[in-house]
Amino acid sequence: MSFQIDTLRMFCLLAEKLSFTEAADELEISQPTLSRKISQLEQAVKLRLFHRGGNQIHLTPQGLVFLESCQRILQDLDNTVDGLHDTSESIRGEISVGLLHPMGRWLSQYFFRQFKQLHPNIRLNLVTLHPTLLREMASCDIMISPLLPTDLSLVARPILKYRRIFCASPEYLARVGVPNHPSELAQHQCITNTNSLKRETEWFYESVTGETGTVGIEGIITTDSVDIATNLSLSGMGVALVPEDQVRPKLDSGELKMLFDGNFGQHGQIYAVYRSRQYLPTRFRVFIEELRQFLNRKDASDLYRWRGE
Repeated sequence: MSFQIDTLRMFCLLAEKLSFTEAADELEISQPTLSRKISQLEQAVKLRLFHRGGNQIHLTPQGLVFLESCQRILQDLDNTVDGLHDTSESIRGEISVGLLHPMGRWLSQYFFRQFKQLHPNIRLNLVTLHPTLLREMASCDIMISPLLPTDLSLVARPILKYRRIFCASPEYLARVGVPNHPSELAQHQCITNTNSLKRETEWFYESVTGETGTVGIEGIITTDSVDIATNLSLSGMGVALVPEDQVRPKLDSGELKMLFDGNFGQHGQIYAVYRSRQYLPTRFRVFIEELRQFLNRKDASDLYRWRGE
């Protein structure tokens, strides 16, 4: 039985994509080359691993069993090689990281420098993404996203919990009035579409005592940027629903007022999203874990608040 480790990796990727075109594009090889490699693998193991029909393929029962074995073999191999070279200096390669602009701007001030000092042989390629690209895997290795992907083949690992709060400028509240409950936001101008994939027509809210609900909202301006929503709220354009840590300096200075005494808001998650595989390169695992540790540091929120100055 003769076949290369690279062929097993090709097989696992094809089993994930179930598309010769997509797998070949990711592997940066031609589709005929990939097809030939898979045929050679099937000949070597004397099994048909894929059913092919028209433009569709799927794994045979034997292919499913073979996939599980391949994933274990590759994971064991990667773990062994990683263990033999497991030092900061020896971990090398590239990581393409996709993230929203506000998060990228903050991490570029703090985390990325720290990470590069610890891992000088890892090359980071940073790609700022529009929120509409966060539901599916963009052209990157890891996405840092506040949204769960719609593609169920992707892994979304929670790395940070955060809280959004309702806020507005004192000038706006003096002009329009102070709402006493989130249900009253229906009578206010709301800065909508903040980090959303489409225009928002309602906001979900939850209280510290467990009360939940939704309120229909409308506004005269929309944005897909938390930074812009904050600035619009500061200028008196309406009520914003934004991460508390991001606007904390403005709350402390009195430039913004937290509505409902902070008793109502939303909880959110930041996820590290990557392609679903049984094995991950060491550099990916190290990056995700060190980012998680950084975001959950006791002083991380203070750094994030400073970023908003």
